Amino acid sequence: MITGKKQLEIGRDILLYGLSFLLLLEWLLPLPHITDTGFIHIFVLLTAVFFFVTFLQLPVVISLLIKTISIGYGVYLVFFGGPFFSLEWVSYFLMDVRENVNVMINGEWYALSDMFRSFLFLILLAIMSYLLFYWTVHARRILFFLIFTVIYVAIIDTFTVYDATIAIIRTFVIGFLLLGLVTIYRMIETEKVASAPKFLPARLAMLLVVMIVTGGIFGFLSPKLDPQWDDPVPFVRAAVGIDGAEGGEGPQRIGYGDNDEELGGGFVDDNTPVFYAAATRSHYWRGETKDFYTGRGWETTTPPLESTSPFDGELDANTVEIEELEAEVAIAEEANRGYNHLFYPGELITRSSIMDVTLFLDAYTEKARTFIGNNPVELSHYRYEYGFPTYHIEGLRSSSENDPTDIFDYYTQLPNDLPDRVGELAEELVAEEDNRYDRAKAIENYLSGPTFRYETEDVAVPGEGEDYVDQFLFETLRGYCDNFSTSMVVLLRSLDIPARWVKGFTQGEQINSLEDGRDVYQVTNGNAHSWVEVYFPEVGWVPFEPTSGFTSAYEFIEPDEDPNDHVETEEEQAEEDVDVEDVFANSEDEEEQLETGMASGSWTIRGGSWLLGILFVGSVLFLLFKNKKVVTFYTLQRFRRKQDEKTFIPAYERLLWLLEYVGYRRMDGETLREYAERIDQHFESKEMRLLTAEYERVMYGGKPQDNSWTVQKPNWEAFTRKIQS
Repeated sequence: MITGKKQLEIGRDILLYGLSFLLLLEWLLPLPHITDTGFIHIFVLLTAVFFFVTFLQLPVVISLLIKTISIGYGVYLVFFGGPFFSLEWVSYFLMDVRENVNVMINGEWYALSDMFRSFLFLILLAIMSYLLFYWTVHARRILFFLIFTVIYVAIIDTFTVYDATIAIIRTFVIGFLLLGLVTIYRMIETEKVASAPKFLPARLAMLLVVMIVTGGIFGFLSPKLDPQWDDPVPFVRAAVGIDGAEGGEGPQRIGYGDNDEELGGGFVDDNTPVFYAAATRSHYWRGETKDFYTGRGWETTTPPLESTSPFDGELDANTVEIEELEAEVAIAEEANRGYNHLFYPGELITRSSIMDVTLFLDAYTEKARTFIGNNPVELSHYRYEYGFPTYHIEGLRSSSENDPTDIFDYYTQLPNDLPDRVGELAEELVAEEDNRYDRAKAIENYLSGPTFRYETEDVAVPGEGEDYVDQFLFETLRGYCDNFSTSMVVLLRSLDIPARWVKGFTQGEQINSLEDGRDVYQVTNGNAHSWVEVYFPEVGWVPFEPTSGFTSAYEFIEPDEDPNDHVETEEEQAEEDVDVEDVFANSEDEEEQLETGMASGSWTIRGGSWLLGILFVGSVLFLLFKNKKVVTFYTLQRFRRKQDEKTFIPAYERLLWLLEYVGYRRMDGETLREYAERIDQHFESKEMRLLTAEYERVMYGGKPQDNSWTVQKPNWEAFTRKIQS
């Protein structure tokens, strides 16, 4: 009986190991939804590299070297830019590793940096590639890993916002297929089956898939009893303290909230109407502003101070023009809550009272609250006058920067532990600007540009010791209006430019037009929004819109152009045309890059084409060298042309290696002659015994090999062809 590995070994191992890789993906794919992990595509691609290198079974030193380079490349992709072969990022990374090792020695695990955590995570994935290779290919045991995968997916589906409906189906199909194949193969190996059909792996896989699908269909169609026990999830949530009035169950719904102390986390769209507004202009609806940034959210620290005058001081007509308008707001019946304050655009002119109730407009927060006596009251309908501004850019550029003391103190505040790189980024963005407006505009353009992606569901929450803005600017690069607006305020304040955070609603959707020329807008929870206001001494607070995909509803007028300033010669015009062509060419290139996935959230990585090319070439070479027919053909061609009589010994020893390689291993304690007889019996030949006899005569009998190769070469070729066939 022939023992050892059979012809179907490579196909078997690829199938089993590939299924274990798919099972491991079920641990990785939920991470962006339940943690602040970004760049998950990079972790998945590098995990595939680890699996590929492990499957090659290269020498330990080479395998460790490739995996180490891959881990370094992964850290570089997530946290660095510029050239990969640079000592600058390597030295910074090594310094970070040294600092974090000291942190671990001191037991301060919570203080580990994101870079070092990612580094450890990649090491864990490399180790998992080896463990799964051992469990599936060598030990043929996978039940333990399958059980824990099912438990993991079930827990995150139950207690987090991640919807694992499809994931649990994938896990069961892949897991039971893998478990069935592993069990069958283990039985085949235990029984020491001499040979197996060529397409046994595919047949077994198809049979198991049919069984799993059939069982799933019957289970889905069969009648089911109602739940016999109370749902334990609310009890467990309450026991561990994750069930509260604010959090509730499931993802948060987007809308206007009162508590902004903890920003971050995903939202799901909610198009429930909040109010209907009749106005002659389309604009944002202010709710209030906040001044104090904590590193995780916003609070109000300004003292209550009533604003009695619609406009503070004399406005510079060359900088801002105010149009007095009127708007009417009616809270929708579908709204799930009322508000004891107004939503209004621009500057509120109506003061002191509205709809026969007291109106208190805070000079700092500009929150217009309504009272009856000392009790807050929620109005279901109200009408007011407001001033809608139009700004002249040239006037804003020439505005002074002599800010009132209270404005500067309240609206340039920043946390003491704000990372230095935030201020460094701000300095870099405004390095070429010489006035407040252009500085604010440079930061606004940067945030609304292609570097950042608007995202409402897969949004990270800063961990312990992390800054909300720092995380968004340098790690996740995706979020919604709160991320963009808060980041702009913080960047401006790091330059000592007073700025504040504004929350309210965008314009809403126009649904009707009235006979008096006003349009009716429906404003829903989905229109909840936040933006930025920057202080200009001669003007007051000026709005900016940094959120990607949003456009400010306020008008900014460019300075008048003097025709005499634009008289150009033909050469200057030709040179400008060339420059314009270059600009549009660059823009097209950038657009192509975005379309092909170069944005931060895509599954394309820098140098990915090279990486895929190396993997492809490596896969081809691996399959070639692991293909027994290819190896046998190469061996035959290597020796058939040789005429030197000394070729016989290496040719025979190569033949022994080839037999073991294709699965006919020499048994322990078996002599060469016994081995040759067993091989000839299996192949129904006599050449192996003749070759072995000649080998023993030369090696052990001390006979010369003057004509050994000439005589035995036909036998060697004939037997090698039988192996090849």
